[in-house]
Amino acid sequence: MQRSLVVAVSLLASGQLLAANELQTVKVSGATSTSLARELPVGAVILDRHTLNSLPASDLSEVLDTVGGLQASQLYGINGSGASLDLLGFGATGNQNTLILLNGRRLSGIDLGSPNLTGIPLAAIERIEILPGAGAALYGNGATGGTINIVTRQRYEQSAGLEVSGGSYNALGGQFHATGNRGRISGALASQSLISDGYRDNNDTRNHSVFGDLRYQGEGFQAYFTATGEQQSLGLPGGRTIDASQNQFRDDPQGTSTPQDEAEQDNYWLMPGIRIALGDQSALTLDVSRRRQHQDFDYVSSSSFGDTRVDSYSVTPKLEGQSATGSAVHNWTLGVDLYEYDYRSITSFGNRDLEQSQRAWYIHDLISLTPKFSISAGARKLDSTLSGEGANKDQDGEMYEGGLRYTFTGNLALFAGAQRSVRIANLDELSPFNPPVDPQTGKTYTVGASWSQGFQYSTLTLWRSEIDNEILFDPATFTNRNLDDPTVHKGISINSRWQVDKDLTFTANASAQQARFDGGQYSGNDVPLVPEHTMALIADWQALRWLSAQLSHRYVGDRHYDGDLANRYIKLDHYRTTDLQLTAHYRGLYLRAGAYNLENHQVADYGNYNATANSATLYPLPERHYRIAVGFEL
Repeated sequence: MQRSLVVAVSLLASGQLLAANELQTVKVSGATSTSLARELPVGAVILDRHTLNSLPASDLSEVLDTVGGLQASQLYGINGSGASLDLLGFGATGNQNTLILLNGRRLSGIDLGSPNLTGIPLAAIERIEILPGAGAALYGNGATGGTINIVTRQRYEQSAGLEVSGGSYNALGGQFHATGNRGRISGALASQSLISDGYRDNNDTRNHSVFGDLRYQGEGFQAYFTATGEQQSLGLPGGRTIDASQNQFRDDPQGTSTPQDEAEQDNYWLMPGIRIALGDQSALTLDVSRRRQHQDFDYVSSSSFGDTRVDSYSVTPKLEGQSATGSAVHNWTLGVDLYEYDYRSITSFGNRDLEQSQRAWYIHDLISLTPKFSISAGARKLDSTLSGEGANKDQDGEMYEGGLRYTFTGNLALFAGAQRSVRIANLDELSPFNPPVDPQTGKTYTVGASWSQGFQYSTLTLWRSEIDNEILFDPATFTNRNLDDPTVHKGISINSRWQVDKDLTFTANASAQQARFDGGQYSGNDVPLVPEHTMALIADWQALRWLSAQLSHRYVGDRHYDGDLANRYIKLDHYRTTDLQLTAHYRGLYLRAGAYNLENHQVADYGNYNATANSATLYPLPERHYRIAVGFEL
């Protein structure tokens, strides 16, 4: 099934937390430079600035694709447009079971579309927190496989930069940023553009985005205002057919059977907020937002069209603090999330005018019983109401999570955690064409170990998820529905980074996973699009004072095609890619050149099986390609 393209792009910034006088700094993930995620009893993977700078990646989806247990799949090329993120192996529904956040705020939308990450410049990111099998209580609906929280920089220093880039397929890009501060006020302005013909016919991309952030830091008070906007146009080349009579993927991977299909998208997001200190050990944060997402698509190949608009409003107050009970130190959060969505759609299949309200309250506490031993617990109650033409549905759910962590001498820690998650059906899954769809619930258990010292770290995580009423697309009935029997997702992942010496660093990330139907007509079958093995190996070498090199190798194992619930068709082949990037510096000037997919393999992240025709459709990604950039930083 062709996945829809709805952009949810933005940059946010939230205020720093205030230091306490007698206790530790109040810690809340996504809101401070001190990361709560590092101390939660989960196998958190933290990609800091040092790590981000060492990766041969040009956008956020390429960065995330290097993480063990996380797969970033793309349909149409090398710019990250429409990339789907899958944490802990959910396959085609990975995007719906992986909650994407920006500074603790939801990027994940209310339809089947993937959050578009191309408009988030890597230079604006302070760190990325990946929480496998966790985050339901803190962040809410859709955190079945876990949570990815993108945290932007919290303080702006005096800087400016300009970059111009070009590459294969007539790609031309540029980006600009300027940051500064004066007294209690600081701010940032950034813009980036990309124009490319794309790897395939009818694969052109035009993308433009702008980001602005203004902050005021007072005594016990913070105010901030963030704004972002993006415009994008895409050609939609469709897939390449494989059946008994032809193999378009092998014979003509760059071709298209949909030469006139296209989509246009524009979005903006406004987010003001304030943070007020309530004494030395607590603070009140109030964030509000206004967001518009608009998409216009024209599928000439199927004589269908559509024009959709989603207006979103949110108010998310939270109270955070720190207190002591005897020798125990509590880092607690109490909050309310209020979201309102107005959905308007005019398509060839009919018109829809919907309103959805989501209301939730939550509480979370990280308790340090001793300097080495901590426990955490949290709960969330969610209510959702959908009304309007074509759908009426009330949904609710309760989410819980807890765990424990013990740190030994030498920064070695053992952890164990569990969570109950809920995923309510989105607007597309509640369409008039589908039967009633109930909320999906899941129980996830994780155990593992972590070690860190400076820029070096290793995290080993084992997980098992048991999902009831899992929501998926059934190609036999061409509807979204709940499975009558559970699915079981389990696996092991390792993420490791170590410095051989001051000039050479290695990163090794890998996962082995299994996702299967546990009963019903598909009992014992593998869930489609979940590879049994993934691996990423990266070497970062400061060859000379002015020259650095990054070499990466990525492997994705065999998996069944989307739609092949019966496992009757051949598997989508495994693939390997090797990338090399060189960067030369001279004072503030730099030159960066990269060659990607050096071995020139035919690659596809996604494929769909048609049982009626006994054929498959693949979405080819670029063979060997190149990129060069020149810029300066002040």
